[in-house]
Amino acid sequence: MGKTDVRRDAIMQIIKDRGSIALTDIVQQFAVSEATARRDLEILEQEKRCIRTFGGAVLESLKVEVPFFNKMDLFTEEKKEIADKALRFIEDGDIIGLTGGTTTTFIAKKLNQFKNLTVITNAVNIAYELIGTPGLQLIVTGGVIRTQTFELSGPLANATLENLSIRKTFMGCDGISLTRGMMIYNELEAETNRCMMKRSMDTYLVADHSKFSRSSLFVIGEVQETTGIISDSAITPEMMLAYKEAGVPFL
Repeated sequence: MGKTDVRRDAIMQIIKDRGSIALTDIVQQFAVSEATARRDLEILEQEKRCIRTFGGAVLESLKVEVPFFNKMDLFTEEKKEIADKALRFIEDGDIIGLTGGTTTTFIAKKLNQFKNLTVITNAVNIAYELIGTPGLQLIVTGGVIRTQTFELSGPLANATLENLSIRKTFMGCDGISLTRGMMIYNELEAETNRCMMKRSMDTYLVADHSKFSRSSLFVIGEVQETTGIISDSAITPEMMLAYKEAGVPFL
């Protein structure tokens, strides 16, 4: 097996483990040019092993869902960076919403620095993280829990949200595309996330760079419905420009 084949097999293993890979990750991890990385993905797509997306590739099967605790170990530094950026948009007295997800979990871990905050969430792991935080009022939706994500969703969760007014929601997702929108693996979770977004004055999409090379099954909504995107520093200038021209700024 040649060096190129070994590299492509290694790229495929990452895609299988994570569900996706970003072009920038291939360049950095395998010390190759962007042209070589693109060629690798072209060949892998021709072999029907993956599907190329804007800025990377996803697994050929879009039904693959990475378990929550596995995702917590992926892109941890990027998620910490996103959480730090998100804090700039939160102030004492705010009423904020946190959907489920690993990136929003990193945000939750930093909320103890505020003295007066109301947090609404449909994620039991985030609720557990915030219980007992001084000065924080915690509201948890009802609903059916999924052990893959620890999110409560469905009619009970939606009914709770319909009776609330949220100032700012920080929403995670599994995949992002200007043409397909913000995507997630579960239909009920997508519906509950839409409901939280609808009840919010501002919605910030929080996602690391790998999400921009990933697709999923169910659409939450169009990216243009958000106030903007909070991501990490691995986002390329070309991608930032493409989203800005579509009316979606990176914040």
